[in-house]
Amino acid sequence: MDMRKYYFICLLALQLFANFPFLYAQQTLTLEACREMALKENKKIRMAQNERQTAALIKRTAMTHYLPKINFGGGYMRTGSDIKLLENDLFLPAVPYNTIDPQTGRFNPEALKDPATAMNTLVLNPQTGAPVTDASGNPVFKNYAMLPADKLVLERKNLYYAGFSVMQPLFTGFKITEANRIARRAENISGKNVLLVKAETIVKTDEAFWRVVSLQEKVKLAHSYEKLLDQLVTDLLNMHGEGIITRNDLLKAQVKQNESKLKTLEAENGLALSKMALAQIIGLKDTGIEVVPGTMEEAPLRTDSLMPPDISPENRAEISMLKEKVGIMESNKNIERAKFMPDIALAGSYGWMNPNPYDGLKEEFGGDWNVGVVVKIPVFTWGERKYELNAAKLKKQKAQLELDEAREMIDLQIRRSRYQYAEALKKAEMAKLSKQQAAENMRVTKDNLREGISRLSELLEAQTQWESASSTYIDALVEVKTTRLELEKSTGQIYRYVP
Repeated sequence: MDMRKYYFICLLALQLFANFPFLYAQQTLTLEACREMALKENKKIRMAQNERQTAALIKRTAMTHYLPKINFGGGYMRTGSDIKLLENDLFLPAVPYNTIDPQTGRFNPEALKDPATAMNTLVLNPQTGAPVTDASGNPVFKNYAMLPADKLVLERKNLYYAGFSVMQPLFTGFKITEANRIARRAENISGKNVLLVKAETIVKTDEAFWRVVSLQEKVKLAHSYEKLLDQLVTDLLNMHGEGIITRNDLLKAQVKQNESKLKTLEAENGLALSKMALAQIIGLKDTGIEVVPGTMEEAPLRTDSLMPPDISPENRAEISMLKEKVGIMESNKNIERAKFMPDIALAGSYGWMNPNPYDGLKEEFGGDWNVGVVVKIPVFTWGERKYELNAAKLKKQKAQLELDEAREMIDLQIRRSRYQYAEALKKAEMAKLSKQQAAENMRVTKDNLREGISRLSELLEAQTQWESASSTYIDALVEVKTTRLELEKSTGQIYRYVP
């Protein structure tokens, strides 16, 4: 093989491999693919989904308030002094057996009125025979049992306690029920918020997509316009060489040629920036993307087809969220009203103590259980509950007013979007006609210039008009897409694009 051919093949292969990463990085995306990627990668959607999961956990937490709460507690205490159960020695009178009622097992004071019993039990005045009384007027007994105070001293300085407690609410004025309703409504709001954020993401994605499409078409238009001027300048150079036109005519065309090159550069830079914006929305780091617009000039849908009879503000996620907010404010009002009612709960516990109070305070753990009903009745709070209830009523009224206002604003938005879409359709129709007329005018002017009927300035003006009409037509087609999207957003039909 000839060495020159060999070197040529090697250089060609190196050039292809050098360009291969760029070719590999180029991605061609459709509108549906961009939407899917945006819904998957958008960070706001992830945050909204996290909020929905949080609301679901809060709802499960609210459900647990119906169930009993079981706690375990314990403690240790060391005392600095001994615990004395009696201040002084205690003297207990000794009574005969016949003074105790056999049926009740209690002391019967009437039995002391018997003279024989009184003589054997009480101290009698030898002169009067009446019982002797102390300073308090109590009769003095002959015999007393002494309970010494120094023997009833708790010398244990280390005290321990441990036990389980159970609390089951029986009646709380329906506060638990309303709290669960609030949690369910909050979860519904978070779910609607995910739907709303996804819809807004689709809107932003579509707007960025059609912005790229618009600039792609304008770049193509700029190249076509530049190509026309390049061909015109080439023809004029030949005509100037033959002395048919003046140099001034040639310079006019060259000025237009330079202006077209600048417009091409501006369009390419704008396209690069719009691709970067689209890549950021759909979660791509590489901006080497191409979009497939499909058929931009497809037959647009009429306004009537986008406005079915069942269209109303109630289809919007914002209205559903505000309805749930009104429900939450109603539950808050009920909770404030429930503060006027008693709270009733069933309580029970089992605990251990050391020293053991159930067996002579021995140094060991002794246990016991107890069950009871706890009632808490609010009596007087200086009007606090009344003020909080009135505040809750005002908050509910505010939420209802927000809902009514939102309905009115959405209804106005639907009407405005419908008018804008109808106007965009009319603009696109007129822009298409203007483009066709400008193209025909440019063709006729070019033929007339060749025949010497028209001047060069007329051709340059006709080409400029064609370029402007073509650019306006591109803008009109994109405006049809974006205004249709706004109409679908205002009517709630945008949600059908959300999986």
